[in-house]
Amino acid sequence: MSLRARTSNEARFYMMVTPCPACGKGPWVLESAQQPGVRSLGVATHCRACERAEAFAFDIEHDTPLSGSESETINPTEHPSAIIDLAQWLSLFYLLLERAATEADRIVSRQSSYQAALCLAEALKFYRDGEDLPAESAFFTDESREVFREHPADFSRRRLSDLQGKLPSLTVMTRRIDRDHWVRQKKWWQFWRR
Repeated sequence: MSLRARTSNEARFYMMVTPCPACGKGPWVLESAQQPGVRSLGVATHCRACERAEAFAFDIEHDTPLSGSESETINPTEHPSAIIDLAQWLSLFYLLLERAATEADRIVSRQSSYQAALCLAEALKFYRDGEDLPAESAFFTDESREVFREHPADFSRRRLSDLQGKLPSLTVMTRRIDRDHWVRQKKWWQFWRR
């Protein structure tokens, strides 16, 4: 059975937060990927914790550009993910923020921060207009629903908006990512090569 992912980036994030059915841990480590069709992606992986092999198949709805900030696009629609739930997007947000904080390479750190901001934006797509708490349908697993029931304040839209407000705007982050991509493409001393 194929999973419906908006982009290949969403498929990649899905493998980062989906636990192994054998050990309950993970993440999945990519071994190989094949694109048998224009909109399909097959991925062979194994669990980092227990080494269990697993194959995933995704139907990809939207192409992702190969460079610049657009290459980080997760979901170009206003609709929430059908494969990654609200709690998982928040887990990705915190994981990527931690990665950004500990990364020595400033360009890689900015990229992780940008990805974290995009994951938070994906989490916010689960909220209905005028409601501070999400519907229980925003949680796809028993574990996520249990966390929501035990700590509903952690899922307050106001709280997520406050987190988003502490980050640079996506517009500013997009410009930085595009600038970093350009810097990697051309070294400053090669300015004459245009």
